[in-house]
Amino acid sequence: MAARHSITCYFDVVSPYSYLGVLLLNKLKAGPWANVDVELKPFFLHGIMQGSGNKPPATVAAKGAYMLDDLIIISNMAGLPFKFPSHFPLMTVGTMRLLLAVQKHASDKYVQCIEKLYDAYFLEDQNISDPEVLIAALAPILGGADKAQEMLKLSTDMEIKEALTNNTNEALKKGAFGAPTFFVEKAGSDEEMMFFGSDRFEVMASVLELPYPGINMASKL
Repeated sequence: MAARHSITCYFDVVSPYSYLGVLLLNKLKAGPWANVDVELKPFFLHGIMQGSGNKPPATVAAKGAYMLDDLIIISNMAGLPFKFPSHFPLMTVGTMRLLLAVQKHASDKYVQCIEKLYDAYFLEDQNISDPEVLIAALAPILGGADKAQEMLKLSTDMEIKEALTNNTNEALKKGAFGAPTFFVEKAGSDEEMMFFGSDRFEVMASVLELPYPGINMASKL
């Protein structure tokens, strides 16, 4: 039974809705949801799609067109800058392994690295599957290019590879079919509830009986 409210967010940096969802969750955690235990859990979205039988929105013409408009509307409302990347979609298995390596070996810099890779992809239109791009992006955070290169090497360890596979299979077993997927547990309860998408924070706030400042929280917090 959970002693505090908890939210586990499964994400992949290739997902534009994860970009919005993770950034909004981080802002809530830094503000009115400070007492909520939040875990950002990397998984491999391609594996989720295959395992659940789902299809990426961009592969369906009508969904793809809707998604582009929807992302602009949400980013404008939320006050989060956004530019749809020219390198889309990317195969991010190496990128997600790198974030798992950071989580294990430099946990204090983990969230900052996630947000930096989101900036590189959705603001700066960089190919974040390219090792050189990853090293350049994370070097200032990790303490230099040598440190970033070392982290990239650590990301190829079997333990890290297995961790990404385990996270992906765990999310599938819980019912995930896309990203971002949130699992919410209320303090004093052993029931876990699943929410999908970057627009479910108001519902999560209601379940957890927490204040919710609205989607335009970026300009308020």
